[in-house]
Amino acid sequence: MGAIDAFVRTFSLMMEAKRLYIPALIFALLLAPVAAYLLPGEPSFEITPNQTTSGDVIMEQYGGDVGEEFLDYLAQLGKAFAVLTAISVVLGSIVQYAITKGVLLHESGEEYGIGELLVDGLKHLPGVVVIELIFMAVSLSLAAVALLPAVLGALFLPWGAVLILIGVLLLLAVLAITTSLTAIAIPLYADKGRIGAAFEAFGMVFGNVLSSLAFGVLLWVGVIAITMVTGPLGFAAEVLLPAGIAGYVSQFLQAPFNALLMEFLCVGGVAFYREIQKMEELKKVDEELMELGIEI
Repeated sequence: MGAIDAFVRTFSLMMEAKRLYIPALIFALLLAPVAAYLLPGEPSFEITPNQTTSGDVIMEQYGGDVGEEFLDYLAQLGKAFAVLTAISVVLGSIVQYAITKGVLLHESGEEYGIGELLVDGLKHLPGVVVIELIFMAVSLSLAAVALLPAVLGALFLPWGAVLILIGVLLLLAVLAITTSLTAIAIPLYADKGRIGAAFEAFGMVFGNVLSSLAFGVLLWVGVIAITMVTGPLGFAAEVLLPAGIAGYVSQFLQAPFNALLMEFLCVGGVAFYREIQKMEELKKVDEELMELGIEI
C-alpha cells in the first residue's frame, strides 16, 4: 500500500504545486537547442559503386565506405552524448534540487519563490552531483551482481536457461529497488541539509523492500507512459521536416514532456520518502506497544 499511496500522492503534489513545473521546463527548453546542435543527423549510408577492370570485364564493388561512415557516426554520437551528459548533469542537478526542495516546502506549508529555489539548487550543486555519482555506482554494482546467474547460465546451456531466467528476474528486481533508492536520496539531502543524510536511503529502502520494489516499478510505468507520447512527436518532426530544422523542432516539441518527466521523478521521490517515513514511524509505535505488552 505504501508504494501505491506514494504514486497517487505524486500526482496530487504535481497538481498542487504547479509552479514547480517551471524550473523543469526552463531546463528542458535550455537543453533542447543544445541537444539539436550536438546530436548528429541520421547517416545516409549511401552505397557508391567502385569500378575495377579485369581484362575485358568491368567489375563493380558496393559498400566499401559504409563501415567507415557508420564508425564515424558512432564517434560523433559518442562525443555528443558525452558533452550533452555533462551539461545535463550540471543544469539537471540544480533543477532537481530546486524542485525537490520546493515540494518539501510546499508540504510543510512554507512560502517559496522559483528564483530562490534555483539559487538554492546552484549552491547545493556539488552535493547533488556527488550523491548521484555514488548512487549510480552502487546501482551499477548491484546490477552486475544480479546478472551473475545469467552469465553462468549462458556458459552451461541448455540447462543453464533456468539460471538465465533467474538472473533476468533478479536484475529487474534490483533495478526496481535501486530506482526507489536513488529517488529518495536527494529528498533526504534537501530535507536534512547533509550529504551524509542521503545514505540513510539504504536503510529506508532495504528495510521496506516490497514497497521499494513496487514503487520502482510504478515509476517505470509513469516514465514509459510519458515517453510513449514524447517519442512519436519527435519521430514525426524528424521525418516530416527538412533536415536543417527537424532536429530543433523535434527537441522543442519534446521539451514540455521531458520537463514533465523530470518533475514526475523529483516529486515522486519526495512522495515515496514521506511515505517511508510514515511507515518507519508506525513500525516504531508497534515496537513500543509490543514492549509494553500491547498487541494491536
